[in-house]
Formats: sequence, structure tokens, C-alpha cells
Amino acid sequence: MAKKKVLLTGASGSMGGEAFKELQRRKDKYDIVLLLRPSKVNKKNFSKYEGQEGITVIWGDLSKPEDALKAVTGVDNVLHPAAFISPAADHNPKQAKKSNYEGMLNMIAAIKQQPNNGDNIRFVTIGTVAEYGDRLPPHHWVKVGDTLKPSVGDYYAITKMAGERAVIESGLKYWVSMRQTFIAIPNIFSLMDPIMFHQPPQTHIEFITVQDAGYGLVQTLECPDDFYGRVYNMGGGPSCRFLYSDYLERFFKLFNLKNYQRFMDRNWFGARNFHCCWYMDSYILNSYLGHWRQTFDDQIKQVEQTIPSVLKAAAKLSPLAPPFIVKAFMKKYADPLHWVQNKEEEKIKAFFGSREAWEKIPGWESYKPERDTRDLRVEKDPLTREYTLQEMQTLAKSRGGECLSKEYANIKTKLKWKCAFGHTWEATPRLHLTGHWCPECVPPPWNYDAIAKADKALADIYYFDHDKNESQRVDYLYCPNE
Repeated sequence: MAKKKVLLTGASGSMGGEAFKELQRRKDKYDIVLLLRPSKVNKKNFSKYEGQEGITVIWGDLSKPEDALKAVTGVDNVLHPAAFISPAADHNPKQAKKSNYEGMLNMIAAIKQQPNNGDNIRFVTIGTVAEYGDRLPPHHWVKVGDTLKPSVGDYYAITKMAGERAVIESGLKYWVSMRQTFIAIPNIFSLMDPIMFHQPPQTHIEFITVQDAGYGLVQTLECPDDFYGRVYNMGGGPSCRFLYSDYLERFFKLFNLKNYQRFMDRNWFGARNFHCCWYMDSYILNSYLGHWRQTFDDQIKQVEQTIPSVLKAAAKLSPLAPPFIVKAFMKKYADPLHWVQNKEEEKIKAFFGSREAWEKIPGWESYKPERDTRDLRVEKDPLTREYTLQEMQTLAKSRGGECLSKEYANIKTKLKWKCAFGHTWEATPRLHLTGHWCPECVPPPWNYDAIAKADKALADIYYFDHDKNESQRVDYLYCPNE
């Protein structure tokens, strides 16, 4: 039996790197094609694979149509985890759009240029949990179909959301988008970035280890046809759920620093406007892929293995640094504190509501988050049944809009829609069944305060931590490279 040829993008990244390792373990079944940018680092790490039996390295850029076409030509499967991610994406939205959206369009076009309009090619791409935006308690349980609301300033989320919209509406016969949660990599030092203070301590996180993420991506190659044409939430399951404050506590203890609250004030952290959640339906994807293999404890052990032995030995004897030095070091990364000091009003509004609200944040003594011990599960994937025109009308009404079409065929056939602000467009029902809505109302600009007044589905997950009297419209929040 002839081996199938698999194109993998993003092999230099975390998920893609683990997927490449897994594909190499299955070289008896698959020939591998890698599309990689010809950077110095990539040349150093991947040139050794050129000429190896069963591996083809194509040096190029997926944002260039000709490179995407060259990579896709002749393959049976496309695994597409490549992305320009946060925090870099937040500071370079033009590159984020180029990589995450325009690159997606090029991949879709390249598949369609293959024989039979690409109907024989299976295409798996990666979305993100960041599409859901701020989902603090009591809205920390999330499922496919929930309203998408990328946080203010999250260019990674909006470009990935645009790419996902493109693939859902592409007309490709076999496609899948997996909304990937936070991938916990072993090298904790690489996570030292101001973004670590953007999320509230009570953020609920269902993470996945990098090994399980890469393994799961490759496992899609084994899936039946009914796996395709759907959107999934990809997480690590119940054993990978925790609060962000739990995460901080575990990692500070690795360095014998005990209580993390000694080293960071509570108002150094954002109060809203981040992302992460617990997935009610990640078990559906696991039923296909069987990727729930590792736990929170496994990830802690992986982190421990990356800590230099000298530091481990020193930490066992005593904390590596006096508390005031550790606190001064952490303070340098505390973006919210710097926003207040620098009077960056739009960021203060987005993450706190106002300077007055920031000033009222209590100390750690009042921080007693309730731990949810449930394992909530949805009964069905919304894309596994058919609907009626009346149900589509109800869906549109829940968003403050209308379904203008008079006939309904199936979830793959486009209908005409209208939002509360008069924008009209055509889209398949399955696009809106996965949480997408008006293509003109999506950010930028971020205008949720105005939209939520008309869009009930958005209002239901917005006003629990936003006041109805707030009024913010944001075109750019960070430092776009124009």
C-alpha cells in the first residue's frame, strides 16, 4: 500500500515541532513535506533533513501564494498549525494578518488548485481559545457555538478568527478547525513576558501539554470522514484544568519561593479582557484522537526537568533570592501597573473599566476563588445535525439580527443575514453555529459596548464584568507596525 504524503506547516513551533516528531515515528505510513521559512534558525535546525528518505523540505513562506502551492501540490493531507502568535502578534498586527489570515487564504487556494478541486485532500488547521475572549466565572465553561469575542487588543485572536471563518466558508470538502487552548511548554523561563500579568488570577485554564497537542494533530490523519467539516475545542481534559493562581503557586514552589502572593500585588494583574476557559466539549475531540495522555502533574515534572541542576540544588537549600529582589524583578513585567503609572487610558479601560476600578482592587487577603469540581459536558456537537429555517431565524434574533432567506437547505448552503446595525452578508448556517457572526462588526475596531446593547448573545457574556454605561471603541491598543 502506497504511503500517504502529509504537508506540515509550522514545524519550527511548539505544536508543529511535536507533530513532526510524531510523524517521524510513523514514517512507515507517511511521507513528510515541511514548509519552512528560510531563517537562520530554521536552516540550522532543519537542513539536516534535506535529502532524507521520506522527508521533503520546502523553503518558503505560506504568505506567498506560489510557496503555498508548491508545498500543497501532490499531498494527501495538510496539517496547518503554523501561526504568528501572541505576544508578538499584538505588537505587529500587520504580520499577524499576513501569517494567520492571508496564509490561510493561500493554503485554501492551493488546495483548490489540485485535481478535482482538492476534494481528495484532508485539511486540518488550528484555531485558538483566544477567539472566545474574556470568560471569567461564572462564564468559564465554553463550548463550540458560544459567541466569539476576542479581547481588546488581541490581534492574534482576530486574525485566527478571520482565518477560521475563511476555511469554514471555503467550500473545501474535507476541513477541520481545532480551537487550541494554552499549550504548556516545559521551558517556563520562555513564558517570562508582561503578558503573564494581563490575565486575572481567577482565570480558569484548561491547558494541553505540547506533546499531547502534537500527537493529537497527527492523530487526525487516522480519522474517518465524519470527523471533517466541523470545529472542535482542543484541550487536555479534566486533569489539565486549574486556576491561573494555582499555576503561579505550583511554579513558585519549584524554586522554594512558597507563597507567590509575597512577590506580586494583586492589582498588578488584569481584572478582565484576557482569555482561557474550561471546555465543556473537549472530550468530543478526544473521542477521535485519544490525545488526553498527560496531566497537570506531568507538566510540572517536565518543567522540573528543564531547570538547571545547579538551580535545583540551590533552591532546595533556600530561596534563590531575597523576597524584595524577586518582587522587584517581577514588577518589571507588571504591565497593568505601568499602564496606570503612564496613564494609558484605553488599556486601563479595557482591562479594568477605569482607574477608579483599578484603585478599588482589594489585596490578596480577599482572594478566595471558588474551585469548580464539576466536569460539565455538552450532549452533542452543533454541527452533527440539521436545522430548520425557523431555528436559523431564532439564531439571528439572538444576535439582534435577522435571517433574510426564505428557504433553508442544509448547514452547508449559504443564507442571507442581517445584523442589528444593518450590515448584510451571505454565510452558511454552520459558520454561525460555531459562534461567528457579522463580518463587518468583528474587530478592529473593538466596539463591544455598542454592539452588546443590540446583540443579546454578546450581552449575556459581556455585562457580568462590564457596566452598561461604559463606552469604549478601540482601533489599536498596542503598538501596530504601520
